[in-house]
Amino acid sequence: MSLFSGTLLSWLAGLNILLVGLWVGMYLFTTFVVSPAFTELFPDAEVRRSHRRLVGRHYARVNGPLTALLGGVALVMIVMGGVAPVLWAELLLLALIGGTVALHVRRASVAGAPVPGWITNVTLGASVLLCVAAVGAA
Repeated sequence: MSLFSGTLLSWLAGLNILLVGLWVGMYLFTTFVVSPAFTELFPDAEVRRSHRRLVGRHYARVNGPLTALLGGVALVMIVMGGVAPVLWAELLLLALIGGTVALHVRRASVAGAPVPGWITNVTLGASVLLCVAAVGAA
C-alpha cells in the first residue's frame, strides 16, 4: 500500500467514524428527545402522528444522504483494502437499521397501531454495534 492510499484510508476511517457518530446522534436525539416531547406536546394521537410525519420528512432529507454517504465510504474502504469483515458488518448493520426504521415508519403510519418496542430496541442495539464496527475499521 502506498503512502497516499494509506493516508487516504486513514482519512476515510476518520470520516467513517464521524458519519456514524452523526447518524447515531441523530437517531438518539429523535428517540429520546423528540418523541417524548411530542407525546407531551400533542396528547391527541392523530395530531402527534401528523407532526411526526412532518418532522420525519425533514429528518429523512438529512438522514438519507448521510446513510448513503456512510455506505459509500465503507464500500470505498473495502475496495481500498480496509478491514473488510468489519466494514461488511457495518454495511449489514446499516441494512438492518434501514429495515427496522422502515418498519417503524410503516407501523407508525397506521392509525391506532402502536409501534412495538422491539423495533426501537433492535435499532438501538444495531446502532451501538455500528459504532463498534466503525471504530474497529479505523
